Amino acid sequence: MARITPAPGALFGGGNFRLYGNHLEINKRGFKGFDVFYYSDVAGVTLKGKNMFVKKAAMKNAVMLQFKKKDQAQQALAIINGNKA
Repeated sequence: MARITPAPGALFGGGNFRLYGNHLEINKRGFKGFDVFYYSDVAGVTLKGKNMFVKKAAMKNAVMLQFKKKDQAQQALAIINGNKA
């Protein structure tokens, strides 16, 4: 099985999303480009097992990020909380 390698400058890469020092990029499926969430705009993050739900201040619904392991979700939460302004 191939190991996921993050893009240059990324702190964590999870397939369809990447965590950087100050923002989260989510790949738009079927479209070109990324949705960018800056950590300062994040209103709430919830962990439920291997799933992370990120709620942006101006959004009605939360975005779900799926991880292969619960430890990876906890690492991503630590990155977001540690780099939040």
